Amino acid sequence: NPVTIPASLVDCLTREVDTTYAECEEEGLMISKAFEARTVELNSSLKALVVKPRSRCFCSNDECPMWVFDASQPKAKLIFESSMAGLLAFSDKSTRGLPDNRVSGGLHSHGYEVRYVWDGAEYQEIYNQVWVWNPDRKCNEADIEELKNGKWVKTSNVCLNI
Repeated sequence: NPVTIPASLVDCLTREVDTTYAECEEEGLMISKAFEARTVELNSSLKALVVKPRSRCFCSNDECPMWVFDASQPKAKLIFESSMAGLLAFSDKSTRGLPDNRVSGGLHSHGYEVRYVWDGAEYQEIYNQVWVWNPDRKCNEADIEELKNGKWVKTSNVCLNI
């Protein structure tokens, strides 16, 4: 169920979307009403607020900015943000006490997936995949970057069976 966004988060969101908000404000949007928040339990002691736009004004196609705030403190703290996401999902797998997360989006002909893990202070990217349909190979062909042993390893032209 949607929850009321605390005033401190409205101020933070106003700063985050300042340039975009100016354009949306012309459409008559109020920042306090332009977003929705949902509570997510990240672990037994941490509740977070996932915030996303209600209005398409902040979005591009089906990709919208999303923020995750640690709501367990008196002043909510930003712990994750994605400038554009089709879907934000939390995993059953966790790292350092918080669930890993994944941002993905796209269409049948192209898309992306980015995975993140908690490093103790913030979510860090560990995996990035961008794919496009290749009619000659009859598969989704991907470029994948993974963080392995502290170094980014890139693999190109991988044929995905989706």
